[in-house]
Amino acid sequence: MYKQINNIILSCLVLITFGSSVYAQQGNAPFTAIGVGNPVQSASARNQGMGYTGVGLASYGHSNLLNPATLTYNNLTLFEAGMYAEQRDLYSESQSQQDYGGGLSYMTFAFPVSRKWSMGLGFKPYSVVSYKFYQTDTLYAPSNGGNIPSGFYGINNEGKGGINQVYFSNAFQMTKWLSLGLELAYNVGVIEKVTKTELLNNSSDFISARGVRLNYRGLMYKPGIYISKHFGPKDKGSRINFGGTYTFQQQVGVKRLEDIQTRSTSDLILNRDTIIVDDSQYATFPTELALGFSYEIVGKMAIAVDYTKQSWSEFEDYNGSKGLYDAFRLGVGIEYTPDYFSASSYWKRLTWRGGFRYGETPYQIYDQKIKEYVVTAGIEFPMGFSSLAVSGEYGWMRSDIQNATTFEDRHYRLNIGVTINDRWFVRRRIN
Repeated sequence: MYKQINNIILSCLVLITFGSSVYAQQGNAPFTAIGVGNPVQSASARNQGMGYTGVGLASYGHSNLLNPATLTYNNLTLFEAGMYAEQRDLYSESQSQQDYGGGLSYMTFAFPVSRKWSMGLGFKPYSVVSYKFYQTDTLYAPSNGGNIPSGFYGINNEGKGGINQVYFSNAFQMTKWLSLGLELAYNVGVIEKVTKTELLNNSSDFISARGVRLNYRGLMYKPGIYISKHFGPKDKGSRINFGGTYTFQQQVGVKRLEDIQTRSTSDLILNRDTIIVDDSQYATFPTELALGFSYEIVGKMAIAVDYTKQSWSEFEDYNGSKGLYDAFRLGVGIEYTPDYFSASSYWKRLTWRGGFRYGETPYQIYDQKIKEYVVTAGIEFPMGFSSLAVSGEYGWMRSDIQNATTFEDRHYRLNIGVTINDRWFVRRRIN
């Protein structure tokens, strides 16, 4: 047992150390150039398959990254990790672009301390930056007191990285129907942005670039509440559940490094001069309110509804820039298991999931909100106390604005989660 614990702890440290670079491997998403990137709704494999719902839905054998108060329902030691693969398609007028990405999406380890107290720790994403776009412009030269076109130059903007959270959570069962939890998350991440300028008349063998590296560090707090009312026999019957969380507004430290670069035409950095090193700046991260309701037929079916509001208008980056707007998500999810205790048919023990999520993103174009739609479906294969969950999702963001360019962002994503449950830390008794 202790060898298993050591291996898991070592894996946790390795994955947390390299988490920023792993998660940033996603397709090109132009909106992530704004702020600290695209906000990520951290959800386990179960929640992903149910339209990213679960603030008000606990589980005895799964992690729940949405609400720390649900930890009290994990009566076994749990280790869970999730991976994803993604295809992203961008459309604008007559142009289109296709990109691929993938990597680690989350990792969590939870265990009961006592009958009414549980702990959890792990890694999950907060935001992701991955963009690349190119534009050309005319270069003018002075002539006879005026300016005349003398050539063209190209500007290439690229960004990568993101912010991840290493979190530690505790949950306490206050009464038979009430649990309270608190998640303490440490934001850690690096965002790199570079702007490259190149002459297009083949008159230069070099590219000029300006790079910005932002290192974010700081704590965030998220308390949670979970209320569950059971009807009928203990192992059967039904339940009505409610959950809620609130993330406080928090200032996060930012270390900024800017440099001027000279690159070859093959994009190899030939020279780099640091012009700014500043570790005294801060960014203001917004509040978030999440509410969830669910109805369960125990061991058979669950229906969940979630609402989340993020006040991104409160966000202020290290340089005082804002530019984001309040966002919300509304999700509906369902899961169904024909007969979890069936001894004659493995297929009856499979769990089927589906869901839908709609929301407004923190982005606007010409005073019009960019809206997002996501459809999910999944299946879980039980393996004793453990399980393998697979889900797929199709999502799109669309902007239809009069007298402006139509933009569309579509993505296809495969999520895989492995959950290992075991009974650890049990005091053995000999009569």
